[in-house]
Amino acid sequence: MFPQKKCFIVVDMQNDTCHIDGIYNKNGLGIQNIQSIIPNIIETIHFCKNNQIPIIATQFTILEDFNKKAIGLDAFIEVRPFLKNEGFRENSWGHDFLEQLPQIDYKIKKWSISGFYQTELEKYLNAFDIKEIIIGGVTTNEAVEMLAREAMVRNYRIVTLIDCVANYSEELHKASLTNLSAFGKIINSKDWMHL
Repeated sequence: MFPQKKCFIVVDMQNDTCHIDGIYNKNGLGIQNIQSIIPNIIETIHFCKNNQIPIIATQFTILEDFNKKAIGLDAFIEVRPFLKNEGFRENSWGHDFLEQLPQIDYKIKKWSISGFYQTELEKYLNAFDIKEIIIGGVTTNEAVEMLAREAMVRNYRIVTLIDCVANYSEELHKASLTNLSAFGKIINSKDWMHL
């Protein structure tokens, strides 16, 4: 059905971004919109597995100094100061992917909002000879849109599954979908599965 030139990238579906007990929800970034996409992402992962479409997940990771303070993300910490002391630390529950997600084929640690900058993502995409990237995850106006933009300038075709991406703000989510439609296809996951 699908040529082996596609992959599904699941962006930052981690406990700290998506779970009620995660650091984002604890700091006022309500997860209601994010919770609504989880069943669609699970269904899409199962579909990809059944159709031998590789599944790659990005995992936002914050490095710490000896005093357990965040390092290497100064500009991002200014926007999200609560991350200075906790959240997205390696080997923590918050850093882990949501447990209800099916097994991910390949996991990519990322050190900023970017899925490409200083990560192994391009190595995987090149190894699989990927031409088209299907995107789901969070947050639409930050990591999802950044990934799509960076992929487009690298000459990948982009498909954003509109019922598999979300943001803490519905207004920012809708604005980002408008942006994403300008340089890629936006489509419902069920419609994509039936192409």
